[in-house]
Amino acid sequence: MADSQSRQSSVRSSSAAPIRTRVARVACKACHARRVKCDAADGQPCWHCRTRDVTCELIDSKRGKYARRSTAQRVSRRQQAQSPVDQHDTMHDSIAVITPQSNENSQYQGQSQPVPSNIAQNNEPGSQQQSLSGNDKSYFLGDSSSLSYIVEMICSPRGGVSEPVKVHYPIPASIADRAIIPTRPQVEPLRVQDALTMPPKEISDRLVHTFFEIIHPPYPVIDRRAFSELYRQGKAPPMLLHAMFLVTFILCDESLIQAAGFSDRTAARKHHYLRAKTLYDVDHETDRNVLTAAIFLLGFWWNGPDDQKDSWFWLGCATSCAQSLGMYRSTVASRLSPEKRALRKRIWWSIYTRDRHTAACLGKPCRIRDEDCDIEPLTEEDFYFDDDHNDPLITRQEEHHTALAIEMAKAAEILGDIVIAEYSPRRPDLEQYKPDRLKQRLEQWEAQLPKCMQRAQLDETLGPAFWATQLHMAYQNYYILLFRPKAIEDLTPSEAEGDIWARRAADSITRMTEDLLAVGAMSKSQMHIVPAVFGALSIHTLVICRKDPIRRQLAGNKSRQCILALSELAKHWPVGLWIMRFFGNLMRRLTGQGSAVSAGSIVDVTSRIANCNRNEDSTLTEVSRATSQTLAENGGPFTDATNAQVAGAVMETNDLFQQPADQFSFDNFWAEDTIDVDLLLQHGLCPLLPGNFGTFPPMSDPQGF
Repeated sequence: MADSQSRQSSVRSSSAAPIRTRVARVACKACHARRVKCDAADGQPCWHCRTRDVTCELIDSKRGKYARRSTAQRVSRRQQAQSPVDQHDTMHDSIAVITPQSNENSQYQGQSQPVPSNIAQNNEPGSQQQSLSGNDKSYFLGDSSSLSYIVEMICSPRGGVSEPVKVHYPIPASIADRAIIPTRPQVEPLRVQDALTMPPKEISDRLVHTFFEIIHPPYPVIDRRAFSELYRQGKAPPMLLHAMFLVTFILCDESLIQAAGFSDRTAARKHHYLRAKTLYDVDHETDRNVLTAAIFLLGFWWNGPDDQKDSWFWLGCATSCAQSLGMYRSTVASRLSPEKRALRKRIWWSIYTRDRHTAACLGKPCRIRDEDCDIEPLTEEDFYFDDDHNDPLITRQEEHHTALAIEMAKAAEILGDIVIAEYSPRRPDLEQYKPDRLKQRLEQWEAQLPKCMQRAQLDETLGPAFWATQLHMAYQNYYILLFRPKAIEDLTPSEAEGDIWARRAADSITRMTEDLLAVGAMSKSQMHIVPAVFGALSIHTLVICRKDPIRRQLAGNKSRQCILALSELAKHWPVGLWIMRFFGNLMRRLTGQGSAVSAGSIVDVTSRIANCNRNEDSTLTEVSRATSQTLAENGGPFTDATNAQVAGAVMETNDLFQQPADQFSFDNFWAEDTIDVDLLLQHGLCPLLPGNFGTFPPMSDPQGF
């Protein structure tokens, strides 16, 4: 009896005792430093390290391995270690994102507590990977990339021949160890609550209107009627809105950027990209069609060549999401409503078109295979089911908008076959991939274009002539990709015929860029215009390296026109500025004009190139090493203020693209100078350089801007 009573009392006492919270037996260094709960005991990496994309390293426990201190010493030590960070760093509803150190200056941005500098340094992305992988780094330039083409044709030691193409350029250890790690962006927490913050209604309305005026016509991925209803109720999907605003800030007017409270276009883009990415990381959006459309719009983000989550990454995510929904398969036998079927087709063909354009631009393989798809082509009926929205913010569907999306998708199918036929390492020997057959398909496509998509005189509106020009610039770039020569001189008859077609296409693109510049419409041009102008510039550069003095002179003038167009595009599409600086530097070397800032020990390579040009017996050596070092040392500090100066800087003789040392979004990823053509040309270009064909026009002002 006594024993039972004692057992009952012990049970009561134990049940009455407070339940202690279980403390993890093991924690990683990052979670310990941030004072957050760590689940590393269940497996590495822990949840926080996976989210923040940092190395998960367990703490080496010192329990039982050191001499015990007195109670007073422990209390004193605890008081010294106490900091304000402990009170604010327990954000269980936050995730970690990567943000560069640039001030957004936004009136509506959410406030978040920064991570202490010592924690950011200890958990800096790439700090642990460097010790694991060493300095074995390289840049990849795909076959169809115009940059790869220029490097192989003009700067290679094979005497102006592009076959076989080198695609991997090792980065020297001295450069790989420099600049990349120290300039990595900091890790800062961005709360989901902050990501749900939206601009004021007036700013949002202007952004929505601009989006449907400029972005939606070529890429109609949004159900306008459903979006309008939700937006008026204040219930529009936040991730979709941020993705829309990200793309809109690329092409909107400067006045809208200032009205939104941002210092420049870069900060505005970054602000909404980070919030859209945060909502994507926490699976905030549940509508899968909306999610696919939002991810597709994130595919227009480009923060720099070293950015892991760039356009190619997000486009791949959108492709995978669409394929998981079966958008690439026919919906004839499905029970989907006509509206849902039409929207899914519009989303799929937008992804398909961007997949082809991006693959050709970057020299990557097309992710979507035609033989896997049986989705029906777009029709006019697919574009009018959501046109009864009666919303003044949303542009009405016009005939030329419909024709643009349909014809871009048709042309993208041909582009995919061109990429496979001309640039695939294992090119299939099929009739559909023969150059003559591809050329015939391009001609047939142009012949069947509706009247609203045929070339017409441009005006200052975004009417049929503007969108037709956007379509035809892509079309002419397809000819360049199909026929661009694989040698500078000594072409075979068939290669000479293809060379004519490539030069005609480059000339046509150059004329269209002049028309767009003349009416001030270049600032509204789509992203695929950048590789089109780049492709035309590569052909003009090739002609400069030939022996015909008249054609060299003409090609030089056309090259300046293209660089001027790129300078305007670079104000909106960051990759355009990178390309423009490379070619501006290259053109100065080809023409023997001026002397740019050089990297390393090379000073004024122009004079040495000129001397080598007189010596026809100069040898071609070490170009691979020089090219690799060049690609590693490209970049430079860019700003939107700089972009406004670039058009005048094209005319400069001595310092063609001198820029102030202000921050741009991707200055964190690059070394001090742009792609250093000095290094690229030092050993590889001398015998190919033509004679001087004239000087650049005079500077617009004494400072060169």
